[in-house]
Formats: sequence, C-alpha cells, structure tokens
Amino acid sequence: MKTSISRAGKHPHLHQSFLLSRRAFLRTMALTGGALGMGAFAAACSGPATSGGAGPSAAPAASGPQVGGVYRLVGAGDIRSLDPPAAESSEDWWSAGMVLYNLLYFYDKDGNFYADLAADLPTISDDGLVYSIPIRQGVQFHNGRELVAEDVKFTLEHQLWPEVYSWGKSYMDNMEGFDAVVAGSTKELSGIKVVDSHTLEVTLKQPQAVFPALLSMSMNAIIPMEETLQAGADWGFSTVIGTGPFKFVEWVAGERAVYERNADYFKTPPYIERVELYLNVDAAVQLLRWENGEAEFARAPSAELPRLFADETTRAKMRLASGTSTSRLAFHFDVPPFDDIRVRQAVAMAIDKQAIVQKSGGVLTPLEGHFTPPLLQYDPEFKSEYQYNIEQAKALMAEAGYGDGVSGIRMYVGLGQETGQLLQADLAAIGIETELAVGQWKDWRDRIRAGDVGLFYYNWAASFPDAYDYTSAWTTCASIETGFNDGNYCNERIDELVTRVEALPLTDPDRIAAYREIQDIVINQDVAWVALNTPQNIALGVDYVHDDFMSPIYGWPYLETAWMDER
Repeated sequence: MKTSISRAGKHPHLHQSFLLSRRAFLRTMALTGGALGMGAFAAACSGPATSGGAGPSAAPAASGPQVGGVYRLVGAGDIRSLDPPAAESSEDWWSAGMVLYNLLYFYDKDGNFYADLAADLPTISDDGLVYSIPIRQGVQFHNGRELVAEDVKFTLEHQLWPEVYSWGKSYMDNMEGFDAVVAGSTKELSGIKVVDSHTLEVTLKQPQAVFPALLSMSMNAIIPMEETLQAGADWGFSTVIGTGPFKFVEWVAGERAVYERNADYFKTPPYIERVELYLNVDAAVQLLRWENGEAEFARAPSAELPRLFADETTRAKMRLASGTSTSRLAFHFDVPPFDDIRVRQAVAMAIDKQAIVQKSGGVLTPLEGHFTPPLLQYDPEFKSEYQYNIEQAKALMAEAGYGDGVSGIRMYVGLGQETGQLLQADLAAIGIETELAVGQWKDWRDRIRAGDVGLFYYNWAASFPDAYDYTSAWTTCASIETGFNDGNYCNERIDELVTRVEALPLTDPDRIAAYREIQDIVINQDVAWVALNTPQNIALGVDYVHDDFMSPIYGWPYLETAWMDER
C-alpha cells in the first residue's frame, strides 16, 4: 500500500494456529543430526500471558467481540524503517513482526511454535540438510495479489543483499549460497528452490536445530517481490505492503505511524479498526496520556511502578508477560583500559545489580549470567565469579596500573539515563570516570563500533527462546561483522562449540551443556560483558480493551485478537 510519509530524508538503512503436534515433534526428533524440537520451546516459555488481577479481560464485557475502535499506543522509541530487516528498534520491530507482515512460522502468546504463512511444519531430509516448506494457498498481500513461493524465496534473499540494511543477516549464514549473496556476487541463494507456486525447498550447509525458529524472526517477514523491486528506495517508507492483520496508512517520521484493519486477512480478520502508534514519547508523558484517557497502551517510569502496582484497579489493567530480554554492560575490547581483563573484572565487581533492581520498583530480576529462565539452557545454579566487592575491584584496578583512576570514558546508555547514572556512580567508586552518551541506538551505533565508546549498556530481546539467539548475534567471532558484537569480542572456542552442537536436536544434553559452557566463557573466563538483569514485560492497558495479550518476545500486544467495547 502506497500512501504519504513525512520525513527529512530516506534512511539506507490467533485465532487459529497450527501448533507443533506430538507426531511432528517425535518425527523431527528422530531425524539424524538436526531435529526441530520446537515442543521444548513451548514448554520453556509456557505460563500465563498476564498476571496481576485477571489480565486483559478482567472487566466485564458489554458485548462480545465486535469490529471497531481506535487503539492508541505510545512508545519511547522511533521507527527506522518498516522494511522488516531494517526494523530493529522496539516500535518498528513490533510493527514488522506482529502487525503489518506475517512469517512462515511464529510463536503464540504462550510461547507455542506454529505454522503461520507456512501450511505446515517443514519436512526434513534424513541428513537434516534439506527443508521442504509448504506455503499456504489463498493468502493475499494488502494490494490483493496472492502470495506465492517466489515471494518467500525473494524475502529470504533480499535481506542479504549488500545494499539492503538488515540487523539479522548473520542468523541466516547456514543457507547454501549465503556467502555469495552477502558478497554481492549474486542476488539469488543457491540453496533455495521453488518447487511449485506453493512449495519451497531450502538446503543448509550443515544441520541446524534452530533453523525453523530463524524463520520466525522479524527480518524474515514475507514481503512481495514485484512490489518491493518496483518501489525501490520508497520501500519500507512510503510503500509498505504485507499480509498482516493491519495495513499501512501513514508514517510521519519521529511522530506517529497509523495502520488500519485488514478485512481480507487470511485468518480471522482483526476487530480493531485503526491502530495509532505515537513515537518518541517519554515514559512520564506516556503515563500522563494514559491517565488522561489518551492511550490504550503505554509504559510508565520505573519510579512510578511501586505506586501503580499498589493500586489494585491499576494493577488489574496492566499487561504483563515474562520475557526473553536481558540488560548488560558490554566492553569494547579495542578501547583501553578495557583491553585488560583485570579492568573488566573490576567493572564486573563494581556494579551493584541489586541497587538497579531496587530503583526499578522491583520489576527487574538480577542476573548472574545472560541466559534467562525461558531459555532451554538457563541454569539456575550458574554464578558469576565477580560478585559485588568494591575493595577487590579497586585492587584489580591498581594491579592493572590504573590505581589513580582513568577518565575520558564515554558510556552509551541509550534512553536509560536513570540506570546510566547508577552505573556511572558505581564506576566512579573504583576510579573510572565516565561521560554518559544518551540517545537513540541508531544514532550511536557506528560510533560504538568504531571505538568512540568504551562501554555500552544494551538491552537485548531474543527473537525466540533459545540461547542460540543470544550467542550467534553477540559472542561469535563472525558476529563482529554481521551481528551485534559491537565490542569486537572474539573467542574461537565459542564459534567451534556453536558449529558442533547445532547439528544436535534442540533438547540434546550435549547441546545444552555447550551453551552453558559458552555462558561461562563469556561471563567468567573472558568477562566480555556484565549481565545485569531481565525485566518483566509491563505495560498499562485499559479495561475496555480485551485480549490484547502481551507478547513474551516483543513486549508489545497481540492486536490480531484484541477487541474493544463500544464507547
């Protein structure tokens, strides 16, 4: 759909779900060298979508589900692009992953993996290398054209093109032909074959347990080949065409995005008529808008959460979900003094994680490692070797030759200035004087990667509940170039482990053990970063909206099922 957009310039840059059946699970687990095993994801992620009061449907409904209403969301971030691979902030990530587009496979609100645009789970060759994926028939893009296998093939190739910005290229490096496409020597993946108009065949270089889960990641949201190519530089900005429950209407850069109901949605069409997403809204202003009845979904400053939780009426309106997000303080390995492991150890011992949790109003859980409870590889017994100890931290600084302290360190804290100030004070206590770099990640990332920033406070929301997502994007040597390894951290042992164990089924004990070893390497042996905490996904909702369940992955609502009382 092509409509208007206002911007300063172009950036380069359920009702019915097909859950994993027991039969399919056993079939894939029996495959040699590369089982699917998605049932374990569902078990790891299961739990109530909401808590605190009765959740989204707490208030008695005046009537059953009905079409109508405007759903207003306010977010602290901005939109970089609505092209799925370039949608990497929170607001555009949700828009691409859950609103405007669909994926071959996806997760429901309880963490269950199901076929979405795919007609069924893939069938896999005996050697675990060839995936045959059936595509649903009769699915229409927003312009009325039917989706076919060529569109899916194009989608998987397009985000790998050198001229296309994608945050997720590295995840797909196991597909045959990946290297040639990324290098720009061809536009087509040799490992993808269109068998017929609704069947695709994908060949991998080696068996990979998580490959179906990778197809659920937002950068692989299916886009239309002809229309994308025709739109050129306008694609993802003024031309946005998906198959999702809502259609693109308008994006005013830095201010708002507007979407409308897709009455021809291939599943049950959504009930909400219009979605208005407001951008760059400070949490305090979000709360004010919500209290004034100007938003159906908003966040609140962490300092206000104890007050809001204490109010039973407000608590009953909250949208809550456990999540796969982590916060961490990472080091740039090429920036002194963080090229010295003793300094990194000192920083790890200087951070008071409990103080950060207390400041948040109790909605954060401190982490010893960087895996969270929904992950298969989470180990509740894991401990960091660098517990809070200021005196030991000072001794390590002196041993490293920085007993008199160090200044001139820039620390990126994103929009988390309050947490940044706590970290800044902790570091000052051991002689590390920092200057806070505050702002949108998209405006700072190049400077972080270039070494202009020595420390960076990052939040990471995994796209599926497995440690592969945390590892492949952050800790492999390969992820320096194509992932989020912005501190140039490289330990080849990690790459070797990932390559070996991805040939195993998801739940294989050796695979789980290998990722736990990787966590120990990152946190204890190399101190690549300091794991801080994992948040609960919390937002303020309203009692006249029903079934806008909070996504445990995206931290935003499922609007495909939501409906509103007449008002």
